[in-house]
Amino acid sequence: MLIASRLRFRAFSTSIRALNSVVDLEGHVISLLRTVSPPTVPPAAVKYKEFADRSKRWLLPQVPDLDESVVNKYVFELTNYSYAPETFSTVKDQLLAIVESVPDLISKQSFVDIVQYFHFNMDDSTANEVITQMERTTSFQLDIDFHNVLLAFTATKTVYQPRIDRLQQIQTQGLSANANTWYYLYRALRTGSKRLELLDLMPEYGISQKPVFFSAAHELSKRSTHEQLLDFYAQNGYTLQNINSYLLNRLAATFLNERNVMGAFELVKRIHFDNSIPATVNMGTYSTFNKHFLAENQVYNSIAFCNEFQYVFRKKFSHIMALDIINGYLSSCTYFEKWPQLTRYLVNILVNNTTQKNFLLPRHFKVLANYARLHGLDEFKCRKVEVEDLAFGQKLINTLRWENHRLCPELEENNTSFIEMANQITPHQPQDQLDPSQILRKIH
Repeated sequence: MLIASRLRFRAFSTSIRALNSVVDLEGHVISLLRTVSPPTVPPAAVKYKEFADRSKRWLLPQVPDLDESVVNKYVFELTNYSYAPETFSTVKDQLLAIVESVPDLISKQSFVDIVQYFHFNMDDSTANEVITQMERTTSFQLDIDFHNVLLAFTATKTVYQPRIDRLQQIQTQGLSANANTWYYLYRALRTGSKRLELLDLMPEYGISQKPVFFSAAHELSKRSTHEQLLDFYAQNGYTLQNINSYLLNRLAATFLNERNVMGAFELVKRIHFDNSIPATVNMGTYSTFNKHFLAENQVYNSIAFCNEFQYVFRKKFSHIMALDIINGYLSSCTYFEKWPQLTRYLVNILVNNTTQKNFLLPRHFKVLANYARLHGLDEFKCRKVEVEDLAFGQKLINTLRWENHRLCPELEENNTSFIEMANQITPHQPQDQLDPSQILRKIH
């Protein structure tokens, strides 16, 4: 146990240093962006697109005859949908063949999409080759629209130095930022405080926040009050009468951040059962509550809330409960005696009792096995469910219910049976006999 505590302490210290470095780099990015921005930033002529938000498609489009009437449509279908990762080389070959063979038929928007496709997939060298070929064979040049998509979010964590270099290149070329420059950098920033700093600056430069509204709502829901989030909704044309399910879930999250579980639940019930409002509860609604309880180390409330949520809305959410607990709790919590039984029971829900068998991936089983070994369970098999595990799990479900369907998240306010069962799945942190200076000496 002490070794695990030391590892967590070391990881925490490292993450703090890394966060400070990221904040400094992001501050430099924002400073450079302001330098290349005119007092009133104009909208972009090219459509703002976030490749992370593309719809999925299972099959690649058929290869057409490459004439002017279809080539740009084909480029659009290749770049504006998300296909299986193993198709990347095929898509790459098709795009490069088009750039090589019929560059004069390719529109500027299609060239921008091609460059962004390679950038998003972390292949900037090919993106730059496309730009070089474009400049050699067409009248299009490396302008702010191409710089913008090379500043954008990618499929991996943002690396800041290339973006700093590109902003300096924009300045050297004598180009000015447009609204898309701001939008792409907003999504590329990794720390919430710097994202919100950039969001707050947009009105000062005459930039509409609407293209990043939903992303901003997500960020604000983690650090604002529900009144502040409602004000932001109103500024962008949304009220409680016309919000969708996503915005409802983000609003519920602000109530939960304020420790107002009752207020959050009353909100989602009122909105869901009002047929004049577009929003209804969904898996994201349940998961918002569930993750709140898990962050508070209240696995018992996660189970009790699942019971209540299913009762009120007549929808099945036990598979989401199981996945959230496995994903965000069981591999990082303080070990407790019933951990093996709870783990096997929840894995069983997903592997054997639902149609959602693909929810669990090999990485889930690997992480759980590593956690078990760290705590001396070398032979633990999370998929080897025993009859006793099923009986224990069923007892959990039957016992962890709030009386009279009244939310009661405070443990001590529940009945004795509830409290006793909750204590069986609640970690009890042992007292560490070392003082901090001893821990530091042993780490270093």
